[in-house]
Amino acid sequence: MSNISLKQLEVLIAVVEQGSFTAAAEHLYLAQSTVSSHISALEEALRVVLFRRESKKNITLTADGKRVYRYAKDVVSRCSALESELNTGRARELVIGASTAPSKGLLPEQLRIFSESHPECCCVVKSGDSERIQQMVLDGDIQIGFVGSTDNRQALTYECVAEDRLVMITPNTPRFAALKEQGVLGRELLGEPMIFRDHGSGTQKMIDNYLSEQGNDAVRERVRYYASDPELLQQMVALGCGVSILSALSVQEQVTAGTLLTFELEKKPVSRNIYMVYRKKNDLSDLAREFARQVRQNKED
Repeated sequence: MSNISLKQLEVLIAVVEQGSFTAAAEHLYLAQSTVSSHISALEEALRVVLFRRESKKNITLTADGKRVYRYAKDVVSRCSALESELNTGRARELVIGASTAPSKGLLPEQLRIFSESHPECCCVVKSGDSERIQQMVLDGDIQIGFVGSTDNRQALTYECVAEDRLVMITPNTPRFAALKEQGVLGRELLGEPMIFRDHGSGTQKMIDNYLSEQGNDAVRERVRYYASDPELLQQMVALGCGVSILSALSVQEQVTAGTLLTFELEKKPVSRNIYMVYRKKNDLSDLAREFARQVRQNKED
């Protein structure tokens, strides 16, 4: 059965419905010899004779041919329905992914704008750390990702679409509020108990680089907790379990709510880029291309 192809079944249907090999060849834009080859290959694969060739212009199906024709119609019809359903779904579905910082500070407004101009679109947003999002792009699970690090430049294309800052976050207590009022910098709080993200996080990779550049590798010895969930990390800081360094975009809600305080790490803010990432194969859907274009335009504006 593995020798049967969909094309052979389509040719069989055309010969039956067009009434001859010549007419089927014209209908399918194939050479007549190609049509004959497909039918011969199908007969050989099934070990049956499909047509009685009474003359060049008069062919009729055998009993076996009639059975194969019925099955061929069903198979081709189901395949067409499957293709149509998948294409319809892809035509209206935008599947993207984002790590914590862009999902908090970049995507909500971008998705709102896109939904207004594309009301027919269904947006699916998947979350993960930067490493996971890039892997999802490579695997084809999402069309576009938004991340804070660049880990696989050979297979992926990265475009800088926004800028973020690393900030020290602390609980909003009288002690830390007083330090903030005094203009204390985040680097002066590195002696506090620390809470870090896990190592798949693009933010944590940049934090590690920052600490190494500042000669503060010993800070890692004061890490009390590692948390893969950034929401949990922020709650732990708010409860006084320690301080942490996070993306300014990712902590906006907690700062606005008054549960966290932020300190610039240095007098000159420690900034980093947010990247839009997609496969170099350039296999984006029309919707994904439109969304990427909007994000680029938003950066320019």
